[in-house]
Amino acid sequence: MDVTRLSALSDAVMDVAKGEDLKTSLKRLIHNAVLITDCTYGALGSITPDGTLEDFTYVGMSDETADEINTFPEGKGLLGHLLKFPAPLRVSVIQDHPSSVGFPKGHPSMSGFLGVPIRIREELYGSIYLTQKRNGEDFTQEDEELVVVLASAAGIAIDSYRGHIARNQVGVLAERERIARDLHDLVIQQLFASGISLQSIAADASIPVQSLAKINDILENLDSTVQQIRTTIFALHNDHPIQNVRTLVLGEIASLSSIAGFQVTHSYIGPVDTVINPDLAREVIPVIRELVTNAIRHAEATSIDLVVMANQTYCEIRVVDNGKGYVPSERKSGLLNLEQRALARGGEFEITKDGSSGTRAMWRGSL
Repeated sequence: MDVTRLSALSDAVMDVAKGEDLKTSLKRLIHNAVLITDCTYGALGSITPDGTLEDFTYVGMSDETADEINTFPEGKGLLGHLLKFPAPLRVSVIQDHPSSVGFPKGHPSMSGFLGVPIRIREELYGSIYLTQKRNGEDFTQEDEELVVVLASAAGIAIDSYRGHIARNQVGVLAERERIARDLHDLVIQQLFASGISLQSIAADASIPVQSLAKINDILENLDSTVQQIRTTIFALHNDHPIQNVRTLVLGEIASLSSIAGFQVTHSYIGPVDTVINPDLAREVIPVIRELVTNAIRHAEATSIDLVVMANQTYCEIRVVDNGKGYVPSERKSGLLNLEQRALARGGEFEITKDGSSGTRAMWRGSL
């Protein structure tokens, strides 16, 4: 192998390692493969998980010529042969190979073919395709060896790019988690504290009616703001895998207990962790939060008990408190929201006075 070609190969490998975006790197790699092997056309095709040709990056062919081809490469012929038998392939006359199916209408005539698979560890990513040596001769063993090195460099570049993307995603998810945690642990709790303070002020019989109306308006706005923040928190969590449901409930109970000033008791009935799917879990947690928060803020309860129940048909949330008791005329937007959530899942929501005092609430949603 002459020094000029080795130097060109070295430059090509270094070029791939520059760390540009993947599509640019692969386009330049194909361009360098065409230069090193002194051919006219080059392409790189990636495959889907089911083994069919997906993306196709090419050089040597003008966009006008490409537009005239009436069929995009589908992984048939020699391209399909490489998908089934991923090993370097050199062919003198394309049409003479048993796997050849001819060229689609508008495709330029090509003779001579070199194909080399690209692997990422044990995974077949795709292949490099080269055709039409400029000197009219066949691709050589040396050409093949050079392109095998380039295919290896492409595999490393793709693997590195995937790792970079994965790290970025981890960083983004971690930041989303931090923002969601801060919103929940800091902002919502501060809003709760402000709401409880305003409620204590509103309970003062000496407060003028006009001022009381303003305080109630502020409390309603706080409720609305908390709901908006909760929506934002769950939007931030949507890309996360749902954790163990009991773990999520425990986290909510710890947070709500710190706001209440006493321990909210809780228990589970049935296969909670195995039958509550991620979609339903995203409903269950805000339902628990809303019900327990209502007991803390509006019922003036000193004892709250939560039960999470699940079977093969539905999930049920029950919250019982010893507060001043539910007054039907005081049905607020938060309760209407709970009812709508239940109906949307083919379930139901009930809230009643529990005996002489206290409130009993039940939310049910189908699996």
